[in-house]
Amino acid sequence: MHKRVSTGIAKLDQMLGGGLPIGAIVTVIGCPGSGKTLLAAKFIYEGAATYGETGVYVCLTEPKDVFISTMKSYGWDFEELVDRGFVEVLDLSIGTELESQSAFNKIAAALSKVSAKRLAIDSLTALNIGLKDDVSRRHLIRILYRVLKKTNCTSLLILETPLNYNSFGSMMEEFIADGIIHLNQYYNDDGTLTRTLRVFKMRGTSHEIKIRKYIITDKGVEIL
Repeated sequence: MHKRVSTGIAKLDQMLGGGLPIGAIVTVIGCPGSGKTLLAAKFIYEGAATYGETGVYVCLTEPKDVFISTMKSYGWDFEELVDRGFVEVLDLSIGTELESQSAFNKIAAALSKVSAKRLAIDSLTALNIGLKDDVSRRHLIRILYRVLKKTNCTSLLILETPLNYNSFGSMMEEFIADGIIHLNQYYNDDGTLTRTLRVFKMRGTSHEIKIRKYIITDKGVEIL
C-alpha cells in the first residue's frame, strides 16, 4: 500500500485513490489558462499550511511577486509561509543553457534548504527553453529525476501543451513521470467553455480513469 499525500483538492485525491503516492513525480499537462498553476500552487500551499510539509515552488513563467500577489486573491498567503520557513518560492528566468543549468542548481539548493517534501516546477517547458538540443533536454530531465527520487520529494512538473493536446507519450518528461494529470479546455458550439481533467496514468496504484469536468473559482480548481 502506497503512502499518500493530499493534492489539496479533495475530489482529485478521490480520483487518485487517496492522493499522490509519496515521492511520485507527476507531470501536469495542459494548455494556457487551464489552471495548471492553480493546481500546483494549491498542492504546495495546502501541504505547508494544512499538513506542515515543507515545499518549493519554482516560478519560471512569471515573476515571484506576481505569483505571490495572484495567489493571495485565492486566499493563499505564500509570503507568510516563506517567512515561517515552510515554503521557498524561487524566481528563475531562463534564456540560455547556462541559465538552465544554474536554475537546476538553485532548485536543488532550495530543496535542501527547507528539506522539501513537495516541489512544483512552473514550468518544465520554460526550464527546457535555454537548452540547445534534445540531448541536453534529456540529460537535464534524467538528472532532475535522479535528484527527486533520491530526496523522495513528491513533485508536480508543469508542461505547456497546445489546445486539445492528445499526443501522450511523445515527450521525455511524460515517459519518466510516475503520473500524468491532463487539464483540457474547449469551447462548445454555443460558445461556453468546458474544462476537463483526467488522470492519464499513475504508476503503481489504481486511479479513476473517468474524465471529470472542473471549474476555476475563487478557491482555485474545483472538480465537479
